[in-house]
Amino acid sequence: MKIKKLLAGALGVVLASSLAACGSDGSLTVIADVTPHAELIRKAEELGLLGDTKVEVTEISGDVDVNQLVNEGDLDANFFQHLPYLKDWNANHEGSDLVPVATVHVEPLGLYSKKITTVEETPDGAVIAIPADPTNQARALFLLEDAKLIGLNVDRNDADLDYSQVSDANIDENPKNLSFIKIDRPQLAASLDDPQVNLSVINGNYALEAGLVPANDALVLEQAEGNPYANVLVVKETKKDDPKVKALAKALTSPELATYIEENYQGSVLPANG
Repeated sequence: MKIKKLLAGALGVVLASSLAACGSDGSLTVIADVTPHAELIRKAEELGLLGDTKVEVTEISGDVDVNQLVNEGDLDANFFQHLPYLKDWNANHEGSDLVPVATVHVEPLGLYSKKITTVEETPDGAVIAIPADPTNQARALFLLEDAKLIGLNVDRNDADLDYSQVSDANIDENPKNLSFIKIDRPQLAASLDDPQVNLSVINGNYALEAGLVPANDALVLEQAEGNPYANVLVVKETKKDDPKVKALAKALTSPELATYIEENYQGSVLPANG
């Protein structure tokens, strides 16, 4: 859902070049997180849900701004983010015209620890690692509020609430004097081994990639019902009616793929349209 400009630029050039080559046969070029995003696209293909549409999938690697690559036309689509993240990115990039074309799945955000086994064991003064990006940071804080570890002075159900502006400055109840360290999402699972970190809030896809099973290992897990953080397939506005884009969007939101998600991920990933 994060850029070091020089590295991102260099990787972006290489990545864009390779993807342009991949799509030279008329296929749809998509960049996606490994788990479960790329897996779902490949499963849709395996199930024959794409028809004659060819999709070339590249897995996200390195510190690149994937939205920028799609916005500049180097890629046809990406599949890695939820809608609040996309809205925040668009708001901070003048002239961007990225739009969601399919709402696919929810990866419940979870609270994890290798030091304690229940939320109630959280020690006074504990350090909690949370996502560094604004929208996922807000999401993490709401999860901690659900766990009754903190209280916030904002209402998540407020239709006018800007999630990108919610931070630890909005904490107005902190009975255990918790402190927070902000870490890029891909590194949150590794923070569980940091002796200075008591608990970590980790996105579902990164938890899965680290060998965690959110449905079993999370001390607290987001609820799926009414969850605004469903992951979306994203393209430029000018590509939203492309037949290849429509074919992939239809496959990713099909009943067949929803059944696969339910059976394969066993609650760690949930179909948005299930």
